[in-house]
Amino acid sequence: MMTGPWRGPQVRVTVGRHRHGGREAVIVRVAGEIDDETGGQVRAAYAEAFAAGLPTVVVDLTGGTLLGSSGIADLLLVRRSATTTGTELRLVAGENPRVLRPLRLTGVADDLGLCRDLDEALAGEPGSRAG
Repeated sequence: MMTGPWRGPQVRVTVGRHRHGGREAVIVRVAGEIDDETGGQVRAAYAEAFAAGLPTVVVDLTGGTLLGSSGIADLLLVRRSATTTGTELRLVAGENPRVLRPLRLTGVADDLGLCRDLDEALAGEPGSRAG
C-alpha cells in the first residue's frame, strides 16, 4: 500500500509504516522545497498517509529546504483532517530554521504538534514538544 518516493525537481517524499513499541504510525518524510510547485506531490503523500487508517501520522520535515506559504496551508489542512478523523498528527522539524522560522513567523507552530525528533514524535510525549 505504501508507495513513493515521489521525485520532483525540488522535493523527495516517502511514505511508510513504522512501529514504535506497541504503536504503529505512518511517517511522511519530505525533503527539499515545499511550495506551490511541489505541493501536489506532498498533498498526495499526506492523502496516502491518512488512507492507511493508522492512529498516528508523523510528518518529518527535517530535510526541508524551504517551507512556503502553500506548504504551511497544506499542513493546516492536514491538521484539520487529523482532527476530523481522530488521527494524532505529529510534526517533526528538528532544529531546521528553514521550516521552524516560517511556522513561528506565521504563528502556527503551536497548532501543529511540533516535535524535536522522530523518537519524540513516535513516543507521544506531549510535554517535551518543541515549539
